Amino acid sequence: MVNPNPSFETPAALQRVPDAGRRRVVVVGAGIVGLSCALWLQRAGHAVTVCDPAPPLPGVAYESAASFGNSCTIAYGAVLPVAMPGILTAVPRMLSDRDGPLSLFWGDVPGLLPWLWSFIRASRPSEVRRITSVLGRLVRLTAAGLEPLIEQAGLQALVRRTGCLYVYRTEAQFEAAQANLQMRAEQGVRMQVLQAAQLREEEPGLQPEYARAVRFLDTCSLDDPHHFMMGLAQDFLSRGGSVVQAAVEAVTRQGAARVATSGGRALAQGDLVVIAAGAHSRLLAAGLGDRIRLDAERGYHVLFPEDGNRLNSPVCDPEFGFYLTPLGEGLRAAGTVELGGLGKAMRPHRIAMIERVSRRLVKDLGPAGRTWLGFRPSMPDSLPVIGRSPSDPQVIHAFGHGHVGLTLGGITGRLVAELASGLPPSMDLTPFAAHRF
Repeated sequence: MVNPNPSFETPAALQRVPDAGRRRVVVVGAGIVGLSCALWLQRAGHAVTVCDPAPPLPGVAYESAASFGNSCTIAYGAVLPVAMPGILTAVPRMLSDRDGPLSLFWGDVPGLLPWLWSFIRASRPSEVRRITSVLGRLVRLTAAGLEPLIEQAGLQALVRRTGCLYVYRTEAQFEAAQANLQMRAEQGVRMQVLQAAQLREEEPGLQPEYARAVRFLDTCSLDDPHHFMMGLAQDFLSRGGSVVQAAVEAVTRQGAARVATSGGRALAQGDLVVIAAGAHSRLLAAGLGDRIRLDAERGYHVLFPEDGNRLNSPVCDPEFGFYLTPLGEGLRAAGTVELGGLGKAMRPHRIAMIERVSRRLVKDLGPAGRTWLGFRPSMPDSLPVIGRSPSDPQVIHAFGHGHVGLTLGGITGRLVAELASGLPPSMDLTPFAAHRF
């Protein structure tokens, strides 16, 4: 059942298109956005093929996927953009502070200049208000996009409905957060303020130095994101979907829309192609003639395998910008923003920082285990790209979700299915246009 919170929006049921309107659709990408698109397209009656070099299937390594290594939260409070007023004055600190929640390295700056310029422009107060309003509407549709897929695949047992906590070390930090909390409240985000004693009672594993906390009441987390993705993939296959395990390096048109490897070998073709390849989507879109201001953030996580019961719900200290999420496999520390693009190696200092700060936040953590680096597809304004390609109406873009792919994947899939079916989308897609920069 869709979350009954009255602040959520529940659009009319997706119509199944008549036989004459059904299409063959190729979805490029098997992350949360790609599989959500595939499942919603199936629900509308279309025949769907998914292409991905490492889909979440048994025996296939999925560890490089952003949908594997995230903070595991379905964040119903995620209505604020990353670029907030004052970000320009923070750039010098980003270049010098290797422990901060936002980090930028000098060697990466030249390639990031167009993205950074748009990022700074998105931090203007008027733009922040506009973006927050758009994200708020999208988040209010999140349950309508994701919950039906969870129920259909029988994955309810993997969802922990505990909310999540933002914790503040001092009263001054809590007071400084009030403007952001008010913006969230205006978008229907439900919150509860906890005093220090309440926080110690609810989360005795945290260090006792925190003065206040805010619980985001509707936020959920996944007990195992890899198994969750495998469950969605198996549900897709059980309903007649097909998966091609190969890397797509071009989207072309030769009569029908098709996807191909770099050597030109056709992998699949159909009436429509959905590009949902995460941080790799920019190059595929560029091959069509779409210049999209997408770049990649490097995201990290550190797993503490002995500490899965150390916390009762996900916890974030905004000063450091990452989540500590209890999972069946341990306690995962994941997040921060490191700008810099694809293909660059893990920076050990960032891993060391996450481990060090995690021990500062949580009592008596055991040894660290698996560490991970992945790539988030990020737009400067924190809004994804959802809609038809300006260059080819037979291609639909669905990427650029930044930190909230898990949260917004389901509703993105529904919006894509509505477009593919010729139905009015559940919300205005103008703010998500590929050419908005």
